[in-house]
Amino acid sequence: MAVPLRDSPAILATKLGVVGTTLFIAGGMASTSTQFIPALISAAQKTPSRSSQVESGRLTPQPNESKQLSIDANKQSSNSSSQSFDGYRAAAQQFVLMSKTAFASQVPAELVAIVASGYLAYHSYSSRLSNAGHKWAAVAALVATIFPLTGGLMVPLDHKIARLGGDEEKLEPFEDMPPDRDAERRNTVEFLGTWNRLNQARSVVMFAAGAVGLWSLVE
Repeated sequence: MAVPLRDSPAILATKLGVVGTTLFIAGGMASTSTQFIPALISAAQKTPSRSSQVESGRLTPQPNESKQLSIDANKQSSNSSSQSFDGYRAAAQQFVLMSKTAFASQVPAELVAIVASGYLAYHSYSSRLSNAGHKWAAVAALVATIFPLTGGLMVPLDHKIARLGGDEEKLEPFEDMPPDRDAERRNTVEFLGTWNRLNQARSVVMFAAGAVGLWSLVE
């Protein structure tokens, strides 16, 4: 159906901008949930190989050799410990970079979409186009629901994942207790999975907002 001729060029441009913005954000969120986060989860789930063991050398005790073996064992143990959590830590660090980039690019666009769709609702009501006004008000409301969802449920997960990746200071109950790498790996996978499900919900909301805006545009 053709776009109604009653829209001025400015109003038409605003409508197209809102629809395009909401669908673009929704597509970005969906792409993150279907491609990027699953790759991070796969990387975080990988466990280090424990097949390589250090020989103790007890059957042939030689003072110099024993000392050298002890030094080598400490070095290899340190390297093994470092490698054991590189997978999930690297995944957490990549997530933090993605989250910061998404925040900087999506939040301003979402705010603009809310203001613009709110203006379109006001303009429609003023022009006595109640049906169109309801639709643009619904677009503004749908986009606005992203903020409590993000701030209330997803941002706390962002901080938890950032602590696991070393980007934020950890909250250790006992300072002298060594970190449990296996537990941290499991937590990273769990937090990424929960965040991903919430992000999928966000993308559905944004697709719905774009669909309603498109409906009003072509009506």
